Formats: sequence, C-alpha cells, structure tokens
Amino acid sequence: MFEEVFPTYPSPSITQIRKAAVPFVSVNAMAQNDLIDILPLAIEIDQATLIGDVHTALLGAVRQFGYSACLITNLTMMKRPRWHENIMANDWPDDWYNHYNAAGHYRYDPCVARSLRSAEPFTWREIEMRSLSPAAVRVMREAKDFGLREGICIPVHAPFSAPAVISLSGRKVEKSDLTRPTVTILARQALTSALRIMSLSAPPPTAALTQREKEILRWVAEGKTAWEISRILSLSEHTVLTHQRNAKNKLGAANNVHAVVTAFLRQEIQP
Repeated sequence: MFEEVFPTYPSPSITQIRKAAVPFVSVNAMAQNDLIDILPLAIEIDQATLIGDVHTALLGAVRQFGYSACLITNLTMMKRPRWHENIMANDWPDDWYNHYNAAGHYRYDPCVARSLRSAEPFTWREIEMRSLSPAAVRVMREAKDFGLREGICIPVHAPFSAPAVISLSGRKVEKSDLTRPTVTILARQALTSALRIMSLSAPPPTAALTQREKEILRWVAEGKTAWEISRILSLSEHTVLTHQRNAKNKLGAANNVHAVVTAFLRQEIQP
C-alpha cells in the first residue's frame, strides 16, 4: 500500500522458481518458457548488494506490466505514526507519501489490514470490491487522485521474521494471466534479498537477549508503550525502560522499532 528463512541465500534455480510459482499459478497459466524468461530478472534481484539496487531491479522488472511505484515494508507497528521507520524501499510519489502520513491513512489502509491477515497476494481492485469502511474507501480513492490507480500487494508471513508486504502500483497495469505469478515471484525474491542485506549490515549482538527483554520487545512489536507494558507485566515503567535500553544496546539498535526488527531478523523473537 519480509524468503525465505535464513541463513543462506543461493541464486534461484529454475526448479526453485517453478516451486515458488506453484501456490500462485496453475500449470496452464505459466509455462516453462515463461519461468525461464523471468529467471534472469530473479537472479539480478538476488545478486544485489544494496537495498537500493534490489528496489531498482524489482521496479525495472515489473515496469513491463505497468507498475511504476514500489513500497517494501515490514508491517510491525504499521498502524502507528512511526510505521515509516520500517520501510526498506520506497518510491511512492512524494506528494502521496506525505499526504498518506499527514492524513493518518496508515490506520485505515485496507491493504494493510488484509496483508496482516493473509499471505495471499491480492490486487487493489479485489480489495475495493469488498465492504469497506468510509475511511478505507477514502484511502483507496485518494491513492487514485495521486496517480496510483491500480496495484497489487504481496504479503509475506515467514517463520522467524516480522510480517511484511511488497506493494506495487501504477496508473494502468496489465491484467494477463502471467502478470500476478511473475510479479509475485519477483517481489518475494526482492524481499528475500532485502532481508539478507539487512542481516549482513547489522552489527553482531554483544550478548543474547534475556527472556524478559524478548518478552518486552514482543509487546513493543504489538504497539504497546512502556507504561502499557509495565501494566501488563506488573513491572515499574522504569524497569521496562531499562530492559528496552539494554535490548537496544545488545542489538545495536537506534530505537525500539529498530530493535524489534533486528530481533526478528536474528530470530531472537518470533511474531
């Protein structure tokens, strides 16, 4: 509107690409030649060494289908004002991104709600055909006003990782049988590569998290404040803040959100 699990990330073979397509497309929809055609694109995304290169490669691969904007984000804290701290790649139009935040659309975005519930890819049109709240309808309508008239979301719910979504959009996108499976495979590969790059760039932890630190980070991931966590765990707020500070120091994190994401990536906590 993050593939698979760590620790290794080999370049995908044609067999892996075919297996990745199975949940999303019938044999008739994607022939072997189609799979071979997208293999170089998937390998380019896989071999990127910077997240910016992952984003560029993905967008370059899907422009042929009419997609012109891409957002890759962790869904932790998605309905909170600081949701943008979880973004891995973003080239939404600046006007739309600023308006989306200023209007608080992250609280009502139906694509976010669906992505949190299900890992099945879906188009914006499919969301718009559902019964939506007035606030959700407004989000979708105003996206069109900023030129993002059609789109697809590819959620990812993987073990030992925070839920994430790749959102692709454009003014007019192709609707062939090949579009969704191709875009899904490439988007999931982009997320795998982004997570790999993030895990390699993160500093090693100085010590393992304690059980209490893990417990508190799990509540942070649920959007709870230090005071709320203190009530839930029957601790003082000062004690909760101390555990948060210790966890951030161990993980080399700049803030609580960064700590949660890093802990997910290192499999210290699970969704």
